[in-house]
Amino acid sequence: MTLQLARSGRISALSRRNSDRILVRPARHRADVMLPEEGTVAAYLIDALGQGSTSDQIESETGWSKPTVLINLYRVAKKSGVGIRRRNDVMHLLLPKGAENVYPRKQVTRKADDLTRCASASVST
Repeated sequence: MTLQLARSGRISALSRRNSDRILVRPARHRADVMLPEEGTVAAYLIDALGQGSTSDQIESETGWSKPTVLINLYRVAKKSGVGIRRRNDVMHLLLPKGAENVYPRKQVTRKADDLTRCASASVST
């Protein structure tokens, strides 16, 4: 591989990095969607995606760093079978076709102390 080709590959990868795109593809079938239990950090992250949030908003609410927010979003999305789409720096929830009745759930009210306690817990669910 020539140096010129390597540079052009890096430049094109950097230009796509912040573009509007699908970050995580949803499961192929709605039966593969398994949303986490309410009250967990994973459920909070799914709800944040469902409402359309930026990573900065989630970062300020949880107190996590930006890489921690993104890692946990990817992990929760993969495990739950949902997808993530980014448009104009706002991340949205993607569901498989036919899974529209799975989300949104009933509106969950969050207390500040519950969110702080959830943010300090691990995202194992």
